[in-house]
Amino acid sequence: MICTQLTLLLGLACHPLDDAGNVVMIETPFCFNDGDAMPVFVEHAGEQIRFFDDGAVFLHFRSRGVTLSSATHTRFIKTAAQAHGASFTDEGEIEVWSRADTASEGFARYIATLMDLARWESEHTGISTDDSLFVEEVAHCLAAWKKGANITRNPQVTGITGKVYALDFDLDGTLVLAVGSHHSATSAALHKLVDIRNLPVNAKLNTLVVLDNRHDEQAAKRESMVLSGASPVIDMTTLQQRAGVRLTLH
Repeated sequence: MICTQLTLLLGLACHPLDDAGNVVMIETPFCFNDGDAMPVFVEHAGEQIRFFDDGAVFLHFRSRGVTLSSATHTRFIKTAAQAHGASFTDEGEIEVWSRADTASEGFARYIATLMDLARWESEHTGISTDDSLFVEEVAHCLAAWKKGANITRNPQVTGITGKVYALDFDLDGTLVLAVGSHHSATSAALHKLVDIRNLPVNAKLNTLVVLDNRHDEQAAKRESMVLSGASPVIDMTTLQQRAGVRLTLH
């Protein structure tokens, strides 16, 4: 019974978009944080299968007020795509190409990309998109401060609850978290650090919080005292001075 009704039970449906049936839209039960359906389009081209979103993910985030006017703003989409072997094209599309005989693998990589973006959306709901620009400022300063250091993005570490967290940078073995000045950001960072620190295998983990103190210096000082119980903290103006870059006034 279940096998014969599997499509209905799982909320899956296929809709041809051309007469030949070479381009289709697939309905799935997967949704973004606001309930928007995840876009899944499939194109058959010769011996290749292309899974793509037709630019719908870009439009989804833009409709939610996320600034996407530059490569810096869209980096989170590109990073999620690359992590699963997908691409974020210059035309603003997420796509995965695969051979017809490995189409299931391509489909899995495509869906994994969308699920990653849904997690990003959930974690950033209510947080200013200026934070993504702050992360890029921190990246620039770290590179200028620690010339020749090995800096990688989005290192992952597991907390005692079993949740896997992505921090912003790995700076020669020190995990760096860029934290904005608003209370919701510092609270989220503290929760993340405490969860990570409480796992015994992370006891000797080196971390560093870069706290944006340029909006409200007094508030940043208070938040720094709280965060310093879980990790060393450096404020952004100090980092800029060490990096030898011009101070940015916000």
